[in-house]
Amino acid sequence: MSLHVDLKSHLESCIAELNLPQNPYFHALCSGQMSKQQFLKSQIEFAPMVHFFSRPMAQVIASVPDPGPRVALVGNLWEEHGRGVMEHVHGRTILTLIDRLGGDSSQIDLSQPSHTARIFNETLRSVSSFEDYRFSAATFAGIERTFVDVSTMIFQSIVDQGWLSADRITHYGLHRKLDMEHAEDFLKVVNHDWNDARSRSLIKDGVQFGSRLFSNTYIGLYNDTIN
Repeated sequence: MSLHVDLKSHLESCIAELNLPQNPYFHALCSGQMSKQQFLKSQIEFAPMVHFFSRPMAQVIASVPDPGPRVALVGNLWEEHGRGVMEHVHGRTILTLIDRLGGDSSQIDLSQPSHTARIFNETLRSVSSFEDYRFSAATFAGIERTFVDVSTMIFQSIVDQGWLSADRITHYGLHRKLDMEHAEDFLKVVNHDWNDARSRSLIKDGVQFGSRLFSNTYIGLYNDTIN
């Protein structure tokens, strides 16, 4: 299924509007102003978000009425779970990265997210449970597409700072490539609704909501990291 050109264009426009390189978190990270310990602190705070992410995703999948696009999303959910290989589960790969950066993932209580992480998690729980599937699917598309650029900047910064070699960077190496496909899979859910005016409004709002929610979360992580 090919996506409507203007639907995909809207997604890319929303990402461009974020101006992620000027987000204080990424500006500090990419410029070398963020220390390794500050970055590690942010990743420890980020881990409960990764751990939780697949749960509202499953709720969105359950709300999709058409089994065709739902199948692709089931594939996304399976990938979130490492295709059944426990060490490849995305909630585990972020913990592996934390350990390789010198942290101790065994000390992280994934059931006790920070205020910043909780805001993100509970927002997704609400969106996936109570919003129209067109809005919620578009929200996830916005998040997944944003994470492509986020992962690319984080991956490159880890290498540039000499914190880890590229072959030892778990989590972000995968997501900088995989999540473009995941974003488009979520858009395929709403692709057939794009020509309907009311549906288009829901979809456009959802994409913008998801991308801004995720970008703003990094402002929260930045504020938590430097304090």
